[in-house]
Amino acid sequence: MPELSDNQEMEFVGLLTEHQPLIRAYVISLLPGSPDTDDVTQETNQVLWRKRGDFELGTSFKAWAMAIARFQVMAFQQKLKREKRAPLDDDVFMMISEEAELRDSGEMKRQLKDLNECIGMLQMKDQELILHRYWKKSGLIEYSKATGRSVGSLKVALHRLRGSLRNCLNRKREMGRSLI
Repeated sequence: MPELSDNQEMEFVGLLTEHQPLIRAYVISLLPGSPDTDDVTQETNQVLWRKRGDFELGTSFKAWAMAIARFQVMAFQQKLKREKRAPLDDDVFMMISEEAELRDSGEMKRQLKDLNECIGMLQMKDQELILHRYWKKSGLIEYSKATGRSVGSLKVALHRLRGSLRNCLNRKREMGRSLI
């Protein structure tokens, strides 16, 4: 692997950091509903870092990173097949991956910004529940014990919060269209 200068390595780190939301969203879109998306994203980041000397600065980091992410997801799909777990059909996988690669990274960033704004408008206890459930990835039983709320009430709250966030995002999308 060719050595990178300090400036080149700093530029690479900047590109990797800038593209993290897109890489994660891409992996999630290829593994819908899978609890393993964080692991595959982490493996993708490790491969990107190991191969950083192979990347030519000035070319499309997005295309390079998405290709590596696609290969990491494909390797994960092969692992699922070996373990006799049901991966996506190969044709469906390729169709989803091609569609996800065409997504505009600016649009993805805007959607993430909108989501963060919508979450920021929630009450603090609701923000904590969302953070706990979707970012910390620990179960509702632990959170229930920590907060004194029943698991059932937490499930109802999450259902209500997802609806509120969906409505907020739809309003933001409509507002964006009306400005065009």
